[in-house]
Amino acid sequence: MRPLIYFLLALLLTGVPLAAQSGQNPPAQQKTAQPVPPNTRAMETLGKVGDTNYLWTNGRAWMSLPDNAKIALVAGIEQGIILSVRENWKVMPKHEQQELVKTAARLTVGGFTFRELAVDIDGLYLDQANLGIPIVDAYEYALLELKKAPKRRLRHFLDQLRKAYHLPNPPNPEQKH
Repeated sequence: MRPLIYFLLALLLTGVPLAAQSGQNPPAQQKTAQPVPPNTRAMETLGKVGDTNYLWTNGRAWMSLPDNAKIALVAGIEQGIILSVRENWKVMPKHEQQELVKTAARLTVGGFTFRELAVDIDGLYLDQANLGIPIVDAYEYALLELKKAPKRRLRHFLDQLRKAYHLPNPPNPEQKH
């Protein structure tokens, strides 16, 4: 459990760049950003890690970003994960280091581009019901999707996110009435 806490703490402390030179074209997928008045909390969702509450930046903030900033944000999340591994490796007991490595492998992009991940996150947020999901959770969902997780696992993960953040959960078309 400690490696996950170390990892999440490092993510919270990681700054987010506003633009990036990715060398690739930005995501081509068309989307509609919802206008959000400045200085509101609409771009944040209250979440919890252990006993601590956090305000997580959510899909409304994501959809307000230009495409290059989305790619940079995805890169920043991954760099935060790697920074967490590097810094925690130095202070963690040996028996916990392997769990940290597994968590980092599960949460890094390996095999995909940041652009592909950004496009997948866009796809999640095109459903208005998902706009309250924090970006870090959308990142994890998009990785699962890109890594071809079974549809049932993706649906369960999305249902859990909506429940955790008190979002409406549309009916599952695969369930029988």
